[in-house]
Amino acid sequence: MSFDLGVWFEPARITGDAATEKYVRLCEGDATGLVEPPAVGAFHAELTAEFPDLDELDDAAGSPWSAALTVSESHVLMSMIWSRADEMAARVVELAHRHGLVCFDPQSATLHLPPALRLPAALRLERCVGQPVTDPSPDVLERAVRRLSGSNWFLILEAGEQRYVQIGLGPSAGVEAGWFALEHRDGSPDRHVRALVRDRGPLVTALLGFAAGDRGWADGFSWTKLDLS
Repeated sequence: MSFDLGVWFEPARITGDAATEKYVRLCEGDATGLVEPPAVGAFHAELTAEFPDLDELDDAAGSPWSAALTVSESHVLMSMIWSRADEMAARVVELAHRHGLVCFDPQSATLHLPPALRLPAALRLERCVGQPVTDPSPDVLERAVRRLSGSNWFLILEAGEQRYVQIGLGPSAGVEAGWFALEHRDGSPDRHVRALVRDRGPLVTALLGFAAGDRGWADGFSWTKLDLS
């Protein structure tokens, strides 16, 4: 099993759904409409200087790649061995952002936007499984909730260190199996509250409302103040 990523240039923000469609076309060999900036070549050169392509190696032992890279003037597609996915994905995202390129993760349909395409005061999504996402789109947030499971049991959406929403599932989050712990901190520790939620739908609504700055997102929950002392 391999872990795949795609990197290319976007002149403006796109949604995760649009990136999914574009990635599928790239995998089919269709790069129609993509810009061909020098940044793609610079990204590829820096990436392969650190992790040579399989075509450049006499012995592939120790290489993180599971197949040769697919490279054009406009994009780079890569497959890496699963055991090194976390390490390599973090590095690829870092390099892509350094060169002003987007990085798309088809495993979770997650789009990583470079700094130039992010909104001011962008939020940050931390997940139990997967790379952090700065300025996540609504579709990424919804999928993050839908993908919560026993082995992927929490997510945190941060608007700064002291203001965030987090969701935990089941005993790992200190609640009964099948239930979710929805927590919200809005400043100091004495403003940290929790609500127990049975269904995912209200959690999606809460996360999207918090991300959109809707002050009424929390009104539909029964909150209990947490004592973290």
